Amino acid sequence: MKPNNSEIHRLAKRGITDFETVAATERLQNDMLRRLERTLFDAGRLAALAGCDKNHCGRKKCSEVCQFGTRRRRLTEIPAVHRLIRKSAGPLYEVRVGRGAWSQPAGNLNRVSIAAAKKLNRWALDQLYNPDLIAVGTFKVSVAPKHEGSGWKCEIHQIIAGAKKKELEKVFSSSRPAAGNFLKVKEVTNLGQTISDVLKRDVQGWQHLYQTEITPDRPKRRHRAEYYSWLLSLRPNDRMIRYGCDRYFNRLKKKPRVVHHKIRKGHPMPIWLERYMFGSHPSTCTCIRCMGPYPLN
Repeated sequence: MKPNNSEIHRLAKRGITDFETVAATERLQNDMLRRLERTLFDAGRLAALAGCDKNHCGRKKCSEVCQFGTRRRRLTEIPAVHRLIRKSAGPLYEVRVGRGAWSQPAGNLNRVSIAAAKKLNRWALDQLYNPDLIAVGTFKVSVAPKHEGSGWKCEIHQIIAGAKKKELEKVFSSSRPAAGNFLKVKEVTNLGQTISDVLKRDVQGWQHLYQTEITPDRPKRRHRAEYYSWLLSLRPNDRMIRYGCDRYFNRLKKKPRVVHHKIRKGHPMPIWLERYMFGSHPSTCTCIRCMGPYPLN
């Protein structure tokens, strides 16, 4: 699909005012090509990417690293997600959740496990037992602040419809608090802009959850080179988070999950030890019970 001014105008009607322009995307594409040219030994992998533009892809299969391809996908994803969320039952919350175990030092970004993050996210949402729950988001990596080592902080940034704030905080809170874990659940006020922010995929410095006045540091060249090399190994939509909808953002009809209550197992009375218990017969007792199959003497 060819993006045009009418599509940008429709995005503006939804409250999205900072959607990336073609010129900004072209700058990102050129920066990506320069960083990878100095990092990769196989220049043939970049030959097709150099032929991409705003209207078509130079490769047979688009790559997640292509900035023009990412822009085209966002142009189709945002309206589809907007229709899906708007028809869903509220309330709406923007959720950012991260684990310290997901973080990686600089140079080890290729060790990040997207599958592990998706598994935790699905497990948490399953705990709500709500067949009408909808969640759409992205797995993101950001450059950590200098005082944290300038490594990589990973998180799931998503918008969730159909759950209360206390419920989300309960299922996403770590049962074992550890360094690097974080969670923020914020009510959505501008649906269009929130969807656009959630679906952004560019590399950025990590934004503090509550101290938003702190401007993140701009990723350096070495960070951008590592980030683009990581994206080159990913397929489009590998980082997409979906729950309660299909790949085209159509609602899935799900049956209510059955809650199985566990019956607490009882502990049998150790009758054979009763004579040793406090208040039982003395050790010199000669009654039938004490002199039965287990005599004291």
